[in-house]
Amino acid sequence: MSDAAGADGDRRLRVDLDVDPAAEGGCPIVAESDDAAAVTVNAAGDDCVVDVTTPDGEVRRGTGEVDEGCLCHAFGRVGCAPHFRRVEDGTVLVTAYVDDRDAVRGLVEELRGVVDRVRLVRLAVVEGPDATEQVTFDLSSLTPKQRRGLELAVVRGYFDDDRDVRLRELADELGISKSALSQRLRTAQAKLVTDVFDGGER
Repeated sequence: MSDAAGADGDRRLRVDLDVDPAAEGGCPIVAESDDAAAVTVNAAGDDCVVDVTTPDGEVRRGTGEVDEGCLCHAFGRVGCAPHFRRVEDGTVLVTAYVDDRDAVRGLVEELRGVVDRVRLVRLAVVEGPDATEQVTFDLSSLTPKQRRGLELAVVRGYFDDDRDVRLRELADELGISKSALSQRLRTAQAKLVTDVFDGGER
């Protein structure tokens, strides 16, 4: 099976996440440099070897021990492979391909158990044997509060047809009023819809 699409061209999701590895974990991805234009990871057995390319082109090698708290293992436990794209100020941008929204939720929850912070940046629908992106939802245009509200709503299944979570519960988790969260979600959804249709006309 292709990583981006099933062998029969099934529809999948590409997930882009900003991840802050746990400070006490000593992840070699961020140990060598707070900024990297490229990252290559080889985690085999008990050892992890990482090559990071700094923005000025210098390649630095870091090593670490593999354990259950490793970032790579978190992806493996939900059946997907991480693609580390870059590091900015100690935050790793990582891409993974998953089958559905349930897998997105599972991945985010798994990561929350081993990293200091994880944020959903972008969801893209990937379709066909050539793994072309048909529709893209880019969350980078949202404010941090809007992104956090939308991320929580998606992860908790608020938008699912058979949802069992209420807006009040999400608002309480964020420490804001129900009306404030409702407004954030409406504004965020409006931005995303506008971006999708604007992008389609270019």
